[in-house]
Amino acid sequence: MKKLGNKIRRILDVDDESFSVSLRFSDGAGGVVSLGHLFERPKGLAADILKGGMFSMCFLENGALAWPNGFELCPDALHARLTSAARRKSRTGTPSRVESARL
Repeated sequence: MKKLGNKIRRILDVDDESFSVSLRFSDGAGGVVSLGHLFERPKGLAADILKGGMFSMCFLENGALAWPNGFELCPDALHARLTSAARRKSRTGTPSRVESARL
């Protein structure tokens, strides 16, 4: 069973060319999360972020990744992407879309 209630503690780096963010979570897990699936063909609030050049303006709001236009991403969902990618990588030995490491 997955533990819910993770919060992002810190944004370590933002890469607006690859639409990725390096994050550290409350449980100590951390790594780079690719958000390309949301921003390569954006719709709605994600499209507004790109039109306004706001991708690198992300910040933390109550432990969630947020942008000035009100777009927020669930920290539990980002944590799940990060840890599931790490498990896939450890089983196959090949890199996945999300690189994970303890930071």
